[in-house]
Amino acid sequence: MHGLQELDLSANGLKGPLPSCLGQDLPLLRVLSLSNNGLTGTLPAEWGKLQHLEDIKLSFNSLEGSIPDVWAGMTSLRLVSLSYNQLSGPVPSFFSTLPALEALLLGGNQFTGALPPSLGALSHIHALYLFQNELEGPIPDSIGSCLALQKLLLSHNNLTGPLPPSLGRLQHLEELSVSANKLDGELPHALEKLERLQTLDLADNRFAADAPRSRHVIRVMRTRDCQVYM
Repeated sequence: MHGLQELDLSANGLKGPLPSCLGQDLPLLRVLSLSNNGLTGTLPAEWGKLQHLEDIKLSFNSLEGSIPDVWAGMTSLRLVSLSYNQLSGPVPSFFSTLPALEALLLGGNQFTGALPPSLGALSHIHALYLFQNELEGPIPDSIGSCLALQKLLLSHNNLTGPLPPSLGRLQHLEELSVSANKLDGELPHALEKLERLQTLDLADNRFAADAPRSRHVIRVMRTRDCQVYM
């Protein structure tokens, strides 16, 4: 077992806390999938020793508490899937130091605070899911530096302010969902640069939808068969 590289026990009716010993007993682990179980308790700090871990899937459990800062030691991570738990605290800024991270899926939790501007350092990320949390404050301008991003889901939070024009730099973006927040202002012309965008969900906010610039942006997007929800 010491040399085990993949462990998939998803949807097995497992209950109880996560075993902290994995960091010591399975040092070569690359893929860990424990999603769709009844796991409870907190995320073990000891797992930060799993330097070879690439994929961690813990979604659809009842895990709580914050993400340990020592998980920054998981420098090989490509996929972090923690959606639909009861995790809380701020979104850790250390994710920006993980050079291979491609998907950060944290939706359906209780994360609070602002979106860290350091997320803009995620040059390889293609999926960022932070929907259904308790995040507040503006969408940082630095998000426009995530040039590989394809899906950005920020709906059902308490985000405020306008959409940053830097979103127009996300040339690979296919889905942008910011519905059910407190965003306002006119829509930036920069959205018109998103030629690959298929879904633009802006519903249930405070945007100036009837302003000339906003109407023009919506019209342009719809002529490209982009599904716009306002």
